[in-house]
Amino acid sequence: MRAPARTSENDDRWSAERQRIRIRFGSMNRQVFGATRFNAPGSFTGLDFSPDSRTLVALVTGEKRTKVHRFAIDDGRALDEQTVTGRFTGVFALPDGDLLLWARGSIARLGQDGELSWKLGEKATRKFAFATVSADGAIVATYGGDSVANVLDARTGKRLHDLSEPAGEIFAFAFSPDGATFATGGQKGIVRVFDRKSKKELAQRKSSKILVLAFSPEGSVLAGGHGQGDVHLWDGASLEPVRLLGSHRFQEDDGSGEQDGGPAGCRWLAFLADGETVVSQGNDRYFRWWKRSGAEVRRVRTPRHHAYGQGPAMALSRDGKWLAAGSTASGIGIWTSDGEPASSELGINAPHAIALSRERVVVAGSSGIWSWRRTDGTVSERRASGPAALANLPQGELLLVERENAVVVREITDEGKAIFANDAISPQGVAAVSRDGKTVMLPVASNVELWDRARGVRTATLSHDAKVSACTFGSDDTWAVSVSDAVRVWRLDDPETPVHAIELESGAPERCGGVAVSRVGWIAVSIDRDISNHSSDSALVFIDPRSGEVTATLSHPDKRLGQVAFVDDARAVVVDSAGRTRTADAEEGQWLDEPEAPEDIEFHGFEILPLTASEDGTEIAYIDGHGNLAIRAIEGTKKRVTPFELGFTPLAEKKPQGMFEERLAGSCILYAGRFQSSAMDVRTSREFREDMLIELGGAVAKKAKDATHFVGARIPYVKHVPSKAETEIDARIAKGDKVIKLSEKKLIEMLLPTFEESRAMLRGEVKDGIERWNRWRSRWRTSSGGFVQLSGIDLTGADLRKADLMVIPFEEAKFASARLEGVDLYDCVFRRADLRGADLEGARCGRVVFSNADLREAKLAGAEFTGAEFDGADLRGADLRDADLQYAKLTGAKLDGAKFDGAKLPRAGADHSRYAARPSF
Repeated sequence: MRAPARTSENDDRWSAERQRIRIRFGSMNRQVFGATRFNAPGSFTGLDFSPDSRTLVALVTGEKRTKVHRFAIDDGRALDEQTVTGRFTGVFALPDGDLLLWARGSIARLGQDGELSWKLGEKATRKFAFATVSADGAIVATYGGDSVANVLDARTGKRLHDLSEPAGEIFAFAFSPDGATFATGGQKGIVRVFDRKSKKELAQRKSSKILVLAFSPEGSVLAGGHGQGDVHLWDGASLEPVRLLGSHRFQEDDGSGEQDGGPAGCRWLAFLADGETVVSQGNDRYFRWWKRSGAEVRRVRTPRHHAYGQGPAMALSRDGKWLAAGSTASGIGIWTSDGEPASSELGINAPHAIALSRERVVVAGSSGIWSWRRTDGTVSERRASGPAALANLPQGELLLVERENAVVVREITDEGKAIFANDAISPQGVAAVSRDGKTVMLPVASNVELWDRARGVRTATLSHDAKVSACTFGSDDTWAVSVSDAVRVWRLDDPETPVHAIELESGAPERCGGVAVSRVGWIAVSIDRDISNHSSDSALVFIDPRSGEVTATLSHPDKRLGQVAFVDDARAVVVDSAGRTRTADAEEGQWLDEPEAPEDIEFHGFEILPLTASEDGTEIAYIDGHGNLAIRAIEGTKKRVTPFELGFTPLAEKKPQGMFEERLAGSCILYAGRFQSSAMDVRTSREFREDMLIELGGAVAKKAKDATHFVGARIPYVKHVPSKAETEIDARIAKGDKVIKLSEKKLIEMLLPTFEESRAMLRGEVKDGIERWNRWRSRWRTSSGGFVQLSGIDLTGADLRKADLMVIPFEEAKFASARLEGVDLYDCVFRRADLRGADLEGARCGRVVFSNADLREAKLAGAEFTGAEFDGADLRGADLRDADLQYAKLTGAKLDGAKFDGAKLPRAGADHSRYAARPSF
């Protein structure tokens, strides 16, 4: 992201600001990146400029009190701060130095001595949402709660009169500059002008929904902003139309240039001091400058953290030289009347992940990823369309897990190397990388997925019964920890069943801020037992992975705890939703510091904020109370001790698993209840539950005393009542008998074929392998498809013509010379797979992904490829005669020498028809 242009007039100010920041960093042993000026802890809800236009007044609202901040316009310095009892979200600076403060249903006048001279509640004013003050500060109107506006004496608070609007709610109100008239508009689009003294209606016109009104400086013209984005000018006395200036509209960019995304409501507008220029702001996130002649002369895109800046969180200085936007944390945006940014700093929008190294610090928000070079603060920006996960990799690389792909980059502005596709994943902004950098771990709905970073294939899935909120690797890459309805410890050489499923003292955590493992093995989990967004009951929990015992639960009730990181063998640091950090010792089981006194401000509400530690534990990076990214040194790391010995085998030494009849030998499962459907949306038929169990060497138990495993049916949305069999099983478990209780989801996973079994059947290495495979699939069907993960499987030369293969991931699999004629491959994924010379003649390949696959010399004649993706695929020499490709995507595919006689090709003009090479016929 480029810094704003500088001019000779403000070079000195910029130089002074850089020096001020350097001093701040050095003196506090702390670096701050983000909005360092025009900022204070909390979210700015109300803004106004002083009458002399030299000071900006900003409100930060709490539950019971409001902070009033004043900033110098020339350099963004914080001048002073007042605390006012009561909740206020709007402010107007009066000519005598007093302030009018208001919120929904309450309005007051604050004197220069910090005392309220008067205050009115909803009973006196009726319900309202907004307030507008006359230019001389004498009169204030409240409106926006119903179809009535209240006009009050701003000096005394005395109600002068009410104004009723028969045509719906009043959304907009404006006083003329001389105060002689005022205008209203609202829900039904009726605009009216009234005489202030007589209250007589002078003019009326019908329009569409009005959100905002403003008079020109001389009062001859009234501007109106509409819910559909239009900005109109009318005669200020008669309301005769002058002209339509233009409209705010969403601008969407899908990579091929900006497209019109439809109308965007105009939320704020004002005339500049010249009387010839109107500035408006809309839901499209643009300030637009319009000449009264109708020309749009300028537009400025506001940062996303000001996307909801509207009403009281927008302001124009009295001299017309400055614009301000607030409404969220991370600083107030200031622009000159010419549209030049004056605050210059970057606001971080909804931060959720941080990566820290010696050279840089990177933070991911909901709309972007930002990287700061730590030596000089140089910032780079990468656009994002949702939560992205971050993790440092060896040799200074960075992993970004975005909505579509996981990529490795050197700088965040790089396109990067895609290592695996993320199409089916709902990104949660959480990722972990093993200490050797080879494996990536991601929470995906109710699973944790492990991916081989070098090969880009999924290697294992840790299955849960509830949504996973956090996960990380253990101290030596042989184990992992995940948090869903319980904290689970897994051994990665046998990921089928957790070693420990640790239920916390208060039951399942309503929210989990994060999980971390120290160098010796201590587990730290930050949780909140309160589901609301208005309060919290947070705690930091320490767990010993050897026993699965919770060794300490440290309460932190006033703000929600966020992410956690260890800085040495036993000390963990956590951040809360007010940007405060606390340190705790896992060995001692206690906090090592007291939290700062909580402020009654709406900072991030009760958001989970990110925090991370450097690899050596000497620094932490976190989001602080100002909404900025802060880096702080950590002193006195503890001496390294011997890591916990859990006795788990490294993945490379994993022993082969038994197959078929051997796999479940000795298992005797007792089924109880009426099975309907599972968490995997599967109809658990008797054939699947019992016949498959027997075929795998297990047995069906008839009595509780014989069972080694128990599965009880649970009907969705119905309170579970334990059956007699379940009660007997629980009694056995209480006595110490080794009985495993399985959910339906875990049962299904146990009965599905393993990777080795799948390969043996499909390659014909067992008798009647394909028939056995198909029988397995026929017993297990879901409404959403899916079966097993076969990424990387070697099926070179296999005869698969009779195999049921729909909806299976085959990323990086080997299918060279395989026979797939006429096979239905609907929704399969062959990304980066080897299909050289494979025979797919007549195959049905609807929605199949062949991205970057090797299909050289493949036989694809007569195949149907509706919705198939071949982007980046190598199709040189492939036979595509008579194939149906009219809805396929071939962007970037290599097509030299491919045969297309009789093929139905993609329609002209579609974005997927831009081939890297023209087909040969």
